[in-house]
Amino acid sequence: MSDVATTADSSEAPPEQMPEQSIGRALHFISYLFAILGGFIMMALVVMTVVSVLGRWLFSTPIFGDFELVELGTAISVFLFLPYCHMNRGNVIVDLFLSWAPKRVQAFFDVLGSMALSLIAGLLAWRMSMGGFDMLEYNETTYILALPVWAAFPFAVSSLGLLAMCAAYTAVIDGLKVFK
Repeated sequence: MSDVATTADSSEAPPEQMPEQSIGRALHFISYLFAILGGFIMMALVVMTVVSVLGRWLFSTPIFGDFELVELGTAISVFLFLPYCHMNRGNVIVDLFLSWAPKRVQAFFDVLGSMALSLIAGLLAWRMSMGGFDMLEYNETTYILALPVWAAFPFAVSSLGLLAMCAAYTAVIDGLKVFK
């Protein structure tokens, strides 16, 4: 019986590792706060959806424009989760081509992947900021509730900027380990 418990315990995910450097701890803490905010937004969306469905079913009065709120809230939440996911190495890694390679080679490609993610997230943050300014300038709104679409962009831009910094940090830290 104890063998089964030991086997089950060993298959669990490793505990979250706190970075040793102060910049890493700061990035981890800020990304954690972003994820908490994303979780609160997602919980609010779940409650609103349940209330809307029950209102539609019981009283034929759903929450007006609920799908627009879910659409914007989900987009915001997903962006808020990205930096924390990366800091905890939660991104999906396809190691089909490198599973045979030595750990050092795998780590080298992890560094390249983090560098690429940092570059892409930075470019996306820049372009999303331009898109947000366009939405603000043209006063783009949702169809039913007339919510300003630009209001979601600051969350996306700040999350992508933080993701770029987190990916650059992990690339540097992993690079120092690879080339040690």
